[in-house]
Amino acid sequence: MKLGKRSMKILKWTGISFILIIGILITIPYFFKDEIKQMVVDEANKTLNAKFSLKDFDLTFIRSFPKMTMELEGVKLEGIDQFEGVTLADIDLLSANLDFWSVVGGDQIEIEGVHIINPEFDVRILQDGSANYDIVKSTEETEEEPADTSNFKLSLKEYSIQNGQIYYDDDPGNMYMKIVNLNHSGEGDLTADVVDFKTRTTMDKLTYEMDGISYLSDAKIDAVVNLLMKFKDKSDKFSLKENEIKINALHCSLNGYYEMFEDHDELDFKLNTNKIQFKDLLSLIPTFYQSGYESMVTSGKLGLKAETKGRLDDVNMPDWDASIRVNNVSIKYTDIHGKITNIQIVCKFRFT
Repeated sequence: MKLGKRSMKILKWTGISFILIIGILITIPYFFKDEIKQMVVDEANKTLNAKFSLKDFDLTFIRSFPKMTMELEGVKLEGIDQFEGVTLADIDLLSANLDFWSVVGGDQIEIEGVHIINPEFDVRILQDGSANYDIVKSTEETEEEPADTSNFKLSLKEYSIQNGQIYYDDDPGNMYMKIVNLNHSGEGDLTADVVDFKTRTTMDKLTYEMDGISYLSDAKIDAVVNLLMKFKDKSDKFSLKENEIKINALHCSLNGYYEMFEDHDELDFKLNTNKIQFKDLLSLIPTFYQSGYESMVTSGKLGLKAETKGRLDDVNMPDWDASIRVNNVSIKYTDIHGKITNIQIVCKFRFT
């Protein structure tokens, strides 16, 4: 079929018009970059009880078409008042993938992916209960009433954190945690009623202390956790699927679910430790793991069990049952003469 001259002209000018529109869309963020950046900073500071700052802003779809990429460089959230001098968040780069046609249409802007690179988070909770992450102003503090609807639709399919550093200091809870080099990623359509959610987490060092007791010290973490999330009218249920958690040399997995109802929660979890040996358990103790661990040889039997099940609300707590049994275990280092023998441990914890 041959096209007439009129049809050819229409196609030609349609193509040229489309190219011009795309060209305008590309150059708008460039020419109005400073204005857009300042607008982002001003709008954020209107709604936050913190100081928000931003080094640079970029909006483009050249590298990710048909997705549009928004990049915020040098994002900072600094505390004010009693948290003056404490930086809640310091992020080298925050990148978000937007659906291009939703941005052009403007009815609902869909955010499909968020990636955070080189972030540092410093979370503080003071003795009076005030927390530096509680920074969103109440309705009374903002100049304008919030709109009933938003143009942003969170259609998040993937997210990631690369090389994160986290510090957590809770005075009333007497808890402290430090994470070095956190890498975490997750994927799954979070807008669906049933979500098959997959995550991967690694940490070079995890330190956790509570009530003056050090439970983990510079522990290395590698975890693959897959969740099946079901969102229903009267409950939300999170079930653990295939998962494996590695803490230093200790391998384990969790089986079970957590379900949230309107007036209470139900949980049922069991720790699976079929593959571990006594040497793996010793890897949780820094003295053993950081010096001579590879040359250590152990023998004997180890039994480790932990589970929790029941109702959680203002009155009820779930049952907790944990035990460890060590029978006739010996420890020997290949480069040291002699060995430790006949180690016997029986420890049980039960709360109902």
